[in-house]
Amino acid sequence: MTDEAHDAMARLSRLAGPAEWRAAALALAIEPASSAAVAAWAAETREVAHADALLADVRRVADAARLPALDAMLCRLGRQPKPERRLLLQSARRLMAAHAPRRPLDRLHWLLMRRRLGDAPPGPAWPASMQEFADLPEPTLLHIARVTAYLSRMVPGRDATAARAWYADAMRRLLPHAGVPDLVAPDGDGFVHALEHAQALPWMLRPVLVRAWVDAAGATSLRARLPAGAADALRLVAALLDCPLPPDLARHYVEVDWR
Repeated sequence: MTDEAHDAMARLSRLAGPAEWRAAALALAIEPASSAAVAAWAAETREVAHADALLADVRRVADAARLPALDAMLCRLGRQPKPERRLLLQSARRLMAAHAPRRPLDRLHWLLMRRRLGDAPPGPAWPASMQEFADLPEPTLLHIARVTAYLSRMVPGRDATAARAWYADAMRRLLPHAGVPDLVAPDGDGFVHALEHAQALPWMLRPVLVRAWVDAAGATSLRARLPAGAADALRLVAALLDCPLPPDLARHYVEVDWR
């Protein structure tokens, strides 16, 4: 991390009060290169003193620290009264609409915000003793395939051939002795519905699912490290599944402790 980035992180860590935390969280979640998103952010944070300086600091944050910093801000906001938490979600919804077309990553950011601000995931729908994906019923496996297909829009990049290769590799790791369902990427609502079924998996199977996604990403990537957007998508979905990060994914990030 550069000295400039380190100093920016130090200033962000000293932000005090829900309005500044909310402004920082929103800035960390938007596409920095989108002028429309930045304009929408400015409109949402016009009551925040020194908002321009705050945004400049967020732009100095390294890719490896953006999601850890966002998570830290959300944890601070999660301890605030419900009206403060609602303000962030309302602003985030308006802000993400400024991305045209809306990014699949926005949906993951939105779901992470809801989780950190109090939404509870569904409880396990299967006995903890279940340890093989092959033991799950076909409808549940199709939901897992849909989550994987949605992630294929982000993890391997925008190349359709790479997306198919990553999807097929990930599903074969989960179901080595079964056929791979066709790649059918759901829309945002369909993804949320499928994710709820993945969140209801036994706690021992969820880390296996995340590991399959990460291992397939490493196997199909032409780079030594995953692109930032791919790593972020995998980190976000791991958080939504309440899973620890596999080491190969964790090394992409610089964790922060602002709590």
